[in-house]
Amino acid sequence: MPADMPSNSPAYQRAKPPGFLERAGVQYYRRLATAGHPAHKAHARIDALPADSILQTRTRRVAVWAALVAALLGAVSSAIPVGFQIRFEQHLDAGAFYSAWLGITLICTLLEFVALFWLSLHAVHRIADITGHQPEEDDPYLPGDDAVPNLLARAALELPDPVVRYLGVDPMKYISKPKLLLVGFLYKAKVMLTTVAAKLILQRLGGKLISRVGLAWLSVPIAALWNLIVMVEVVQEARLRLYGHRLAYYLIDEVMTDAFVARLSPLAREGAIRAISTMMVMTQSYHPNMLILLYQFSRDLQIQDQGDYDDWARFQDLLQQVSDEERFFLLDLLSVAAAFDGHLSQLERQQLPLAFGVHTTDYMTRIRHLRDCLVSGRIHAAKQACQLDFLPG
Repeated sequence: MPADMPSNSPAYQRAKPPGFLERAGVQYYRRLATAGHPAHKAHARIDALPADSILQTRTRRVAVWAALVAALLGAVSSAIPVGFQIRFEQHLDAGAFYSAWLGITLICTLLEFVALFWLSLHAVHRIADITGHQPEEDDPYLPGDDAVPNLLARAALELPDPVVRYLGVDPMKYISKPKLLLVGFLYKAKVMLTTVAAKLILQRLGGKLISRVGLAWLSVPIAALWNLIVMVEVVQEARLRLYGHRLAYYLIDEVMTDAFVARLSPLAREGAIRAISTMMVMTQSYHPNMLILLYQFSRDLQIQDQGDYDDWARFQDLLQQVSDEERFFLLDLLSVAAAFDGHLSQLERQQLPLAFGVHTTDYMTRIRHLRDCLVSGRIHAAKQACQLDFLPG
């Protein structure tokens, strides 16, 4: 981190430090990355990466491998306690049976957790290797005590991204606390709710024999299927974060050159920060791709003071104060920021046309195209959709 932006700068605030699981994941990921890249290498430019079709094939293989292993782990972890239950429930007294069953279940769950921990981090490391990430790139493109291994460890272990305030931007300013609590509860309860729903359906459609025998084994395919789905999502999210990091390099190193920045007035530079900040708020999440983008542009444009950068009305007013060329640059950046987390929120769909005006169709089409490229793993196509110029559309 540069000397002018220390982690305790008033421009950067993190609510809580990394937890135990994140620290353990970061440590193990760094060990994998160091072993895989013993010599220093410069970071690969996007043009140096294989074609999108090759990248998609390679990352898909990792996803399939990791998902199948995760499904097997879930099935075995659930099948062992179920097998014990069916074999011994009628042959042991209640105290002995439930004590043994609980012990077996806890051991299987612990072993499954450790195996999934290892599997997820290995899968994420393989994705990082495929996309050309180097360990030496870890720190410069993120503020505070965060780094790329932190982003990937959280993706691998399905940990929530930290509550971060940078330049005073609050991505959750439009979300009520009750809604946040509800979302958190549903996230924690998703496996339990899936199992309960499946049991109710089985009981409704099946007879007594199915209810008696089938319900005992129901957790096996559900655990396998859930592990499979989660692992696919882990690989996709890791790829999205790595591509966001790579595209940030591209935008700052190859697009926002000194000559390009020199064309921007002070008001347009402020508008660039406002464009990214307002999209962070409308995305309503702490996705690291958005933070990377904001951090890099604030450094490149030398804007470090806190302000009302996430004020959407102020940004709309600013669009009317800059030149036509600068307005098109800001709308380009707005469309890139809107798609950078791989998601287009309802709030973004409602508010963006107010800024795009007569060019709404062109810019919304661009946003959806860039979002689809990021989600599907087409980084070369995403690069083309990230062009920033002084032309409309």
